[in-house]
Amino acid sequence: MKSNIAVMGNLDSILVFKTVGFDVFGVNTEVKARNTLNKLVCNYQIIFITEDYAKCVEDIIEDTLIKAYPIVTVIPSGVNSSDYALNKIKQGVEKSLGINILFDKEKK
Repeated sequence: MKSNIAVMGNLDSILVFKTVGFDVFGVNTEVKARNTLNKLVCNYQIIFITEDYAKCVEDIIEDTLIKAYPIVTVIPSGVNSSDYALNKIKQGVEKSLGINILFDKEKK
């Protein structure tokens, strides 16, 4: 049975998602990431993308925000992890709720 959830990114970072039944799509170049995501948005309701490839497909992710589905979420990568995914999650929470309830405010 096909899952409604896809995970795309560096194969080493996403392979664990296959064990819980998600469809995984390993990519290793920006071109492959763009082509794969364009196919995924037509076939999946929820798409997780590792932050190392989310940066290069940000325009496609932004285009998905005008519709209810697919829901595209950036997740941290096991390789070269940065604060990009965390910042995207913060932005999503603040946009949805109007306030930041998940994270402490930066200390001055």
